[in-house]
Amino acid sequence: MKPRNPNLRFLRFWPLQLAGWGFYIGINVLCSLPWWKRLDYDAFRGAFLLSIFISSFPMYWLCHALWVRKARTRTIALVTIIASAPLGMLCSASAFQAAIKMSSVRPPFKWIDVITASPAGWFALVAWTSFYFGIKQYLSLEEKHRQLIAIEIFAREAQLRALRFQLQPHFLFNTLNAISTLVLKNQTFAATEMIGKLAHLLRSTLDAPDLHIVPLSDELAVTEEYLAIEEVRFGDRLSVRWDIDQSLVDTIVPRLLLQPLVENAVRHGIARRPLGGFILVKTSRDGDSLAVLIENEPPEEAASILLDGVVRTGGVGLENVRMRLDQMYGASSSMHTATNARGNYEVSLRLPLKLPHGHHTSPLAYTAS
Repeated sequence: MKPRNPNLRFLRFWPLQLAGWGFYIGINVLCSLPWWKRLDYDAFRGAFLLSIFISSFPMYWLCHALWVRKARTRTIALVTIIASAPLGMLCSASAFQAAIKMSSVRPPFKWIDVITASPAGWFALVAWTSFYFGIKQYLSLEEKHRQLIAIEIFAREAQLRALRFQLQPHFLFNTLNAISTLVLKNQTFAATEMIGKLAHLLRSTLDAPDLHIVPLSDELAVTEEYLAIEEVRFGDRLSVRWDIDQSLVDTIVPRLLLQPLVENAVRHGIARRPLGGFILVKTSRDGDSLAVLIENEPPEEAASILLDGVVRTGGVGLENVRMRLDQMYGASSSMHTATNARGNYEVSLRLPLKLPHGHHTSPLAYTAS
């Protein structure tokens, strides 16, 4: 695994190398305190610790080469164990040679003593190798975990983008169909006005395609632009009521959260009422959640059926909003569709209340009409 930064391996290796060997040397020094006045013993222990520290560098080069080549665990174990043996013996030999030079008696140098003491150096190098590969494996798993998180975020972003793009052709088809109806009825002025408002709304919704969250004030503005288009079509048959908590207009919400809900209310409610009706858009605070309510009068021919109070899931727009809420907030959000005590159809949302730092009341003002 190649580090992202060329200096990252250096920065990781040296602190661990110095800290690990510093701890090992410190333990040896503490254990050697009873013999600190014996120069031969001090020379033996000092030479051994210095040589074993130096030996860790060729072991590092060997281990790094095995790691880069992605050698199997058995191969790594066999190669490092074999390589540690002669290095451990050299460390013991240097220790005995230093002890002999500092000894007043000057005993002869014996390889049998070196071979007998070499397991100590061999064991230290094998332990260092184990720590090396353990740390490399941990860093590798950590990097894979970061990659999985990045892939998950990318997939979620792609799904959210796909869900948003699903709304735009659905909304555009409905609006163009309404414009064609106005043209067939020779209402050219209304059709022209609707086309102008549609162009303005599309500019608002198509800007920043990767932006998935916006302030509630922006979402209300887009919804108001959409309703302005529908007011051209329905005239006095459409009545819009706003009940907006002004302290929440800076709350962060999913982009295109309200427009598909309002569109659903217009298409399945107002459009099917000869005398029209009202749509209520209400926001309020419910503990740590933002509560959103869209209410509309039901189609007259289905009023008696809607009074049964059965929860309904709705069409493309409602299901799209439901899926986006689930992707962005999971169990922290909810969406319900039902009829209320007045027999009106309503969609209620709950999502986490997220206010930016240093938020202030937006100059936009929405009041019930």
